[in-house]
Amino acid sequence: MGKDRKPESIECVAITGPSASGKSMLARKLARRLGGGRSLILCQDDYYKDWSHLPKNKRKKINFDDAKAFDFSLLEKHIGMLKNGKSIQKPRYCFVESKRLPKRYTLTPKRYIIVEGLMPFFTNRLKKLFDHKIYVDANNGTCLARRIKRDTRERAETIESVCLKYFNDVLPMQKKYVEPQRRWADMVING
Repeated sequence: MGKDRKPESIECVAITGPSASGKSMLARKLARRLGGGRSLILCQDDYYKDWSHLPKNKRKKINFDDAKAFDFSLLEKHIGMLKNGKSIQKPRYCFVESKRLPKRYTLTPKRYIIVEGLMPFFTNRLKKLFDHKIYVDANNGTCLARRIKRDTRERAETIESVCLKYFNDVLPMQKKYVEPQRRWADMVING
């Protein structure tokens, strides 16, 4: 498929659920099953607002599980462009530095667009963009254990900082923003 050429039809799938519930793993498995060359994955984490103007110590204090941390309008725009056969310049977010990286990546439309993250169908405009919505459910103990493993290995966090963030930021925002999306899901699966 050439650049900016719309395939016969594009299906858009959203995957949400609590932090570390298995959304990314499900997205990768689904993309492989649908055909790697026919699928692309957009991670909502890359659509955090650009906080690079703040010093690193202030960026580290941002609650990235709050809906206010996301650039929903850019995510909506990019999904809409892909669904209409247009390429996008996708941002990339760095968790170690807590900021968007300057380099963007060109993504061309594929037959299947899989969007995974904490709030991919949080807004009404986003909900309307998806053909299928999946909620991954997992208990908090499992999610915390996975998050400790991931964040200490990949995001330069300590066990203490992960636990502090989990109980102060993640769980309250999960109750407020993530769990309510379950009611709009076409399918709920065990993570």
